[in-house]
Amino acid sequence: MVSPFYLLLVGLGLGFLLGLLGKKFKQFTAPIITLAFGYFTYFSISWIIPFLNSEITETIIYTAGFKPPFAISLAIGMNEIVISLVINLLGFLSSIYLWNRIKNDSVSLGTVLLVLIMTLNLIVFTRDLFNIFVWLEIIAISSAGLILLDKNKLSFSAGFKYLLASSIISSLYLLGVVLIYFTNGTLFLDDLLSNGILTSAMSVSAIFLVLIALIIELKPFPANGWALDIYEGANPAIGALMSGVISTAILFVFYKLLILATPQMFWVFTLIGILTFLFSNLMALVQNNPNRLLGYSSISQIGLTVAILSLKPIIGANTEIIAFGILIAHAFAKTGLFWISGIINGNKLEDWAAVRTRPFLLVLFGVFIFALSAFPPFPSFYAKWELMLALANHGQYFWMLLILLGSMLEAVYLFRWLGIIVKAEIVTEENITLDYIKLSPPIFSALILIIAGYFSVYFMSNTETINYLPLLAVVVLWAIDFLPVWVKNTLLIAAVVIYSYFKLPLLHDFNLIFGIIFMAGAILTLLYGYSVKGKRPGFYPIAAMMYAGLITMVEASTLFSFFFAWEIMTVGSYFLILRGKNSQPHALSYMLFSVGGALLLLAGFTLAHSITGSFSFDAFVMNSTLSPWIFLMITIGFLTKTASLGLHIWLPGAHSEAEADVSPMVSGILLKAGVFGLIILFLRMGHQYIYGIDLMYILSWLGVATAIGGNLMASFQEDMKRLLAYSSVGQLGYILFGLSLMSHLGWLLALSASIMHFMYKTMLFQAIGGVYSRTHERRMYRLGGLIFQMPMTFIVVLIGIIALSGVPPLAGFAGKWISFNAVLQQQYYLQGAAMVIAGAIAFLYLFRLIHAPFLGQLKDNLRHVKEASFWILLPQYIIITLVMAFSAIPGLLLERLGTILIKYFPEGGLTWVNSAISFGARTAISQYGYWNGTYVMIISMGIFIILLLVQWLTQRNNKKVGQFNIVYSGERPSSPETTHFAYNFYAHYNKAIGFLTYPFASMFWNKISNLFHDIANQTRLIYDGNGQSYLIHIMLFFLVSFYILFGGI
Repeated sequence: MVSPFYLLLVGLGLGFLLGLLGKKFKQFTAPIITLAFGYFTYFSISWIIPFLNSEITETIIYTAGFKPPFAISLAIGMNEIVISLVINLLGFLSSIYLWNRIKNDSVSLGTVLLVLIMTLNLIVFTRDLFNIFVWLEIIAISSAGLILLDKNKLSFSAGFKYLLASSIISSLYLLGVVLIYFTNGTLFLDDLLSNGILTSAMSVSAIFLVLIALIIELKPFPANGWALDIYEGANPAIGALMSGVISTAILFVFYKLLILATPQMFWVFTLIGILTFLFSNLMALVQNNPNRLLGYSSISQIGLTVAILSLKPIIGANTEIIAFGILIAHAFAKTGLFWISGIINGNKLEDWAAVRTRPFLLVLFGVFIFALSAFPPFPSFYAKWELMLALANHGQYFWMLLILLGSMLEAVYLFRWLGIIVKAEIVTEENITLDYIKLSPPIFSALILIIAGYFSVYFMSNTETINYLPLLAVVVLWAIDFLPVWVKNTLLIAAVVIYSYFKLPLLHDFNLIFGIIFMAGAILTLLYGYSVKGKRPGFYPIAAMMYAGLITMVEASTLFSFFFAWEIMTVGSYFLILRGKNSQPHALSYMLFSVGGALLLLAGFTLAHSITGSFSFDAFVMNSTLSPWIFLMITIGFLTKTASLGLHIWLPGAHSEAEADVSPMVSGILLKAGVFGLIILFLRMGHQYIYGIDLMYILSWLGVATAIGGNLMASFQEDMKRLLAYSSVGQLGYILFGLSLMSHLGWLLALSASIMHFMYKTMLFQAIGGVYSRTHERRMYRLGGLIFQMPMTFIVVLIGIIALSGVPPLAGFAGKWISFNAVLQQQYYLQGAAMVIAGAIAFLYLFRLIHAPFLGQLKDNLRHVKEASFWILLPQYIIITLVMAFSAIPGLLLERLGTILIKYFPEGGLTWVNSAISFGARTAISQYGYWNGTYVMIISMGIFIILLLVQWLTQRNNKKVGQFNIVYSGERPSSPETTHFAYNFYAHYNKAIGFLTYPFASMFWNKISNLFHDIANQTRLIYDGNGQSYLIHIMLFFLVSFYILFGGI
């Protein structure tokens, strides 16, 4: 193990040497500096390995053989050496990033950078308060020099404001140190703790001065205007150092001295940290300068970490693990983003659109954004889970609420930025100055984040249940993304088939049902991919990610593994939606609703665990005053995925703007994830009451409203995909209604509707995708007469609308018959009547879907349209085969579902009896009647065949008339464009009931968004760029904090 004093020797020695050599040997400066930082990193590693092997414990080293106060003392423990490793790694990567600048400015930049990193190490190890002051002063001088690296007006202004702020910080800290020495006679931290005389008013005030000075150094709201100007005005590489390196060291010093704080101080510092996290993220909403936005984000993350450390009396032993998880994600992700900023030439978020011209930069940016947003598999995800667990276990609901709100605000601007990069117009590729030396640091940062995320599992509670195997497909497909589509498509389908073969037999009941939906759905939707030519870069890894999340979700046995899978699924589906041509706002809307829903799930899961102590789904089996509220939070979280009315506004755009084969993935498969979650919840929590109101009863009406609203909005759409999207909203309303009945027949309705909806919407979206692939048109009124051009697609749509409409003989009629019985059984007569109305409305959009594109006169521009390709039609006809089988022999599906349901709802199910026909024609009997799907199919098909024969016999000699081979009143008929009525098809209905489709939900969420943006705009007015104002902010912050602590607020 290397002595820490070698850091001092190397740092000062090389610093003086570089100064003496001057510019004569500047070509050697960069390698020397980099090697020095490599040595610093080696020092950290040489200590951390023995700690990990439990070979050593905390070691205290004294200079010159004396003990304090006559010598400097350095303490090296596990916490210190880990922080030292982070600092030295980032210092090493920074030296590589600044390689060319160091060569050109060897004396000032190289020396200052070396002294800075050396000092940051020493301040981490130091146990003496005065020595900390000395190191703080050296850090301030070094930082000021680095801020002035770029000689421009903004950097000069930022450097001046930094010196002003540092002078106040130093004064407060030094005053505290003097008072501590005056009252206690020592500045050695261990002596202060052992003496136990820190309870006097003078001592408490002195400790507060020291700690509040460190807090101000960490840039709390609102005393942080000077820091924001640094992030905006300084070189991005210096912003990276300020955000990821210097803040990390100061934060550790704060943590080290926090042990001196009184219980009241912990509360004050928690409040400061949470408010900083909340307001910094709030003000970032309206920021368009990338570096300043990163500054807001940096301040918010450090504020959150301050709050976590200050909550140690509540959180307990896991405080350090949680704080480090947040901190390491922040340090490496934020430095990575600042480093990328140095490659981009632009001061607006839109200028970063050029990033997507370099796919590896785009991947790096995505890694950093998701790490900051606390998504798996990054350490911040595990830390956020552990934090919520700890707060829930100790009843800290207020802090939970503020942290979740701040996390939501953070997601807004981070994912808006990501969407801009992926979809905004590229003005010029010259916005990127590609320097391969500068690329290596962000690449290493991303790798460190991924590795740290993997090993984070071993330090958190109940995280060992995660199944990483499906994610292997994502990695493999990224590696082979250069291959043609058909190769990657085949490999992904093969992976799903093989995984299904081994895993499906291990699933049972509802997990098996949805496992089949997800895995069969993956295969059927991926078959469409063979119709696509080229390489389709990026599609297959993210498709694999979504399906990996769905598959691991049905395998999950604990709350954490379910939540992990849920988030993985969200990431994959977000990128799939974002691939659409005009999908940026819709993908953002989807992601924000998903993040909001996930945060509600996180809160609900952790609260459930805090009550029951269980990490399994049995945590939902509880009897507590919080039970209905937990139920409500988790339900809303799942409803964001099922797009229930009010939470549906992301769905129409996401469906319609997504690629043709992504729409069935989202509608037919993804939406069922929310249904699966509701089933898990409802099974264990059942009926819950708030103020005597049954929440299931409320949900039944929500299901009804969703069904009516979705069907009504679908009827007035001109876009075929938007029509089907709103239709999905309506169909999910039926499913929610069935689940809310909490009966055997209600759940039979919901499960069968989930399966049927998966099949109907998959084949209909694929059929419409086939139409679009040939016509490049989604607006129905611009189509017409395609029945003879695309007869196979017409048959698919015809069968689809018959099945969806619920008329015999197809399986949709079975669902309608079961729903009537379920309504009568539960006596939900009003809801049942409303559902009848919803079914009637559905006829409107279903008829329009077949009439407008396929019937009527063929338009001139469509005369050369051909049938959709084989690979588009194949999955559709596989689904039709299944639909016909389930329609002809409904017991194949319904009887098996009933067998599963009888375990949970033993009363009120269907009774199945044999009939005269021996090949599966079983009769379903309920207390209100009976039904035999096979007989219905035979009779219906018999009537159809008879009528077809009659028509053929009576009209077989008719002459087929061409499209224009007729006249009336002596004139030729008008053109097809004027004779095929399709535009504004239901104008008369729209006049009568169109007000019901007014976008009330969109208006509500827009007003919420505008409210937060308005508050953000007003709040950030305090940052006027005036250094004097910033000094006033710092002093007011200090005085208010002092008053809160000692004034008894």
